[in-house]
Amino acid sequence: MTFQFRKESIEEDLNSNFPSQGQGNPPLYYSLSDVVVPTYSINAVTEGSTLPTEMQQAWDFSTGYQNLGGLSSATLISNVGFWKIDLNGVIEASNGIAATAISIAISDGLTSKPVYEINFASMSITDTAVLSESNEFIVFLRSGDSLTATTGGLNQAWDIWYRQIATVNGTLVNPLGFSAA
Repeated sequence: MTFQFRKESIEEDLNSNFPSQGQGNPPLYYSLSDVVVPTYSINAVTEGSTLPTEMQQAWDFSTGYQNLGGLSSATLISNVGFWKIDLNGVIEASNGIAATAISIAISDGLTSKPVYEINFASMSITDTAVLSESNEFIVFLRSGDSLTATTGGLNQAWDIWYRQIATVNGTLVNPLGFSAA
């Protein structure tokens, strides 16, 4: 038993997205047939991982950690590739001081480009506020780049975790010790 069907909107979409197929005399146009061909997606195989993203980017024993407090700075990463960054901080803002709580920047040795920054505004001397901040993001470092963190106030503490999730060429880096058996 065969079923005949025709969906003009799909045919029009194909013909408008592939205009070179409509050239010629007479013009050639895509049309739907009555043959249904099953397809199989190989996306997970072609992207280089058998894991869903959440599992491929899991924290593992290779996770790096840096704690910063007060007025301090540190170079977090100086290896190329894609890196997952997670930071949590607590800031006590008071005494009429405006400051940068934390700045995360990519540096090429000459110039720094902030990729994440938290600032707090000046408050009156009688005001005190305890603020907490948490964020997660991904950065890409080229050869010669490094990721730095700088804090700008005395009454703060930051915990920063980082893990490489892909090489500079985009090859995914699975969690340390993972093997698809």
